Amino acid sequence: MNNTNSKRSGRRNAEEPRVMKNKNNSKAFTLVELLVVIAIIGILIGLLLPAVQAAREAARRMECLNNFKQIGIALHNYCDVNGTLPAAWEGYANGGKVPSVFGNPGWGWAAAILPFMEQTPLYSQINLTQSVASPQNLQSRELFLKAFHCPSEPNGEKSFKLEDSGLLDHHHDDHDDHGDHDHDHEGLDEKLLESVFGASNYVACIGTTDVHDSEFIAENADDAGATQFKGNGAFYHNSFLGFSAITDGLSSTIFAGERAAGKEHFSTWVGMPAGDGCFPALVVGSNHEGFRNDGEEHGFSSWHKGGANFLFGDGSVRFISETVDEKAIRAMSTRSGGETNATP
Repeated sequence: MNNTNSKRSGRRNAEEPRVMKNKNNSKAFTLVELLVVIAIIGILIGLLLPAVQAAREAARRMECLNNFKQIGIALHNYCDVNGTLPAAWEGYANGGKVPSVFGNPGWGWAAAILPFMEQTPLYSQINLTQSVASPQNLQSRELFLKAFHCPSEPNGEKSFKLEDSGLLDHHHDDHDDHGDHDHDHEGLDEKLLESVFGASNYVACIGTTDVHDSEFIAENADDAGATQFKGNGAFYHNSFLGFSAITDGLSSTIFAGERAAGKEHFSTWVGMPAGDGCFPALVVGSNHEGFRNDGEEHGFSSWHKGGANFLFGDGSVRFISETVDEKAIRAMSTRSGGETNATP
């Protein structure tokens, strides 16, 4: 029996080195293999990252589109209640008795639809009889409203000082008419320049009318001192147009478009203060020279790749490419030009 146990013990002892040997021979990653795996992971990330970024931008563009849809619904509800669309901005002189391009109060179209954008408390807080630049309206005009903000805006600007808006900085040679539009701040109240406005990425369409025509009109007032800046789009100074005035058809007429802060200048949901020939661009955009997606000439622009969202009169929202034909986009910008078949 002892011999048997010894033999078994001897076999176990003889087998043990073989077991240890097998353990020592188990394979592991070499440095080359590890580097190859890391390289493959890097390639996969490089392939997936653009797709992820594209998906995120598509989501942001869709959110921007939904903002426009809500604005479109609000404009229609405003028209149902009041019988007309709001004006691009309101401006009067002589205590509100005669139209004045650079008159008060200056409140814009976006402020007018606040009750239909679930912003009734804010609307009630505004003193609409006082200028947008009035100290009484300071708290209101500085507010940032997400409903008027494009999520693709890289800097996420929530407000800006009027002197930093970009409207007063560009040289007069940047204007199509090469006129001197008094951008040296002369005659502008320092307190006005320091005024802060809530930023917006959406402006109403004044048509193909050059924004600087407002200056010419202001310099040629009638005997009563009245001046009204009329555009050929759906929104302009003291416009208050009904749907019947959109004879090109609501589905063929642009009501509003995007404005990318930082590409050229800022815009606001608040309105337009008096003082400079470029201030109407705070609330309106023009396709005076077509759509170039850079905001020059007070046009439309966005941070979306390749184009921008535009709201049409029927409430539809369309993404229009920056390569759109100039005649087509100009036709869509007018309310009664007879171009009913214009398509982006």
